[in-house]
Amino acid sequence: MNAAEIKTRLTEERAALQAFISLLEREQQILLSPDTEPLLDLSNEKTRAAEALTALVKQRAQYIAAGPGKVEAWLRSNAAVALDVWKDIQKFGKQAQQMNKTNGDLIQVRMRYNQQAVQALLGASEQTAGLYDPKGKTNMPGSGRTLGSG
Repeated sequence: MNAAEIKTRLTEERAALQAFISLLEREQQILLSPDTEPLLDLSNEKTRAAEALTALVKQRAQYIAAGPGKVEAWLRSNAAVALDVWKDIQKFGKQAQQMNKTNGDLIQVRMRYNQQAVQALLGASEQTAGLYDPKGKTNMPGSGRTLGSG
């Protein structure tokens, strides 16, 4: 594979990475909004995009004969024309990693909030569970009077 073809392949990888970052940005917007319903559809899109990106990274190993941390040196020697694209891939990869971490943190906050809300509702239901007997009459602990009596 010549240098121009390597640059083309890396450009495809960069585009896939940018598309993945766009999905992460959408995910973050949804996580910050009250309505998280669109997350289900987005998660399917995100999975497909991640799989496509992973496939491109695996293909790269077939046309760039360099191990992790040595790609830049290999490109300098064999396809210097593609070096700028590789630097973009590294930059976008770090950005995607940070955004994914931030989104994970936002999901954890949402989950804690939801768990607290459920616990509050369960606590409230336990407190009111004994207010009525099976016939619908009030059964308040500590009170011998019925509601409305005076």
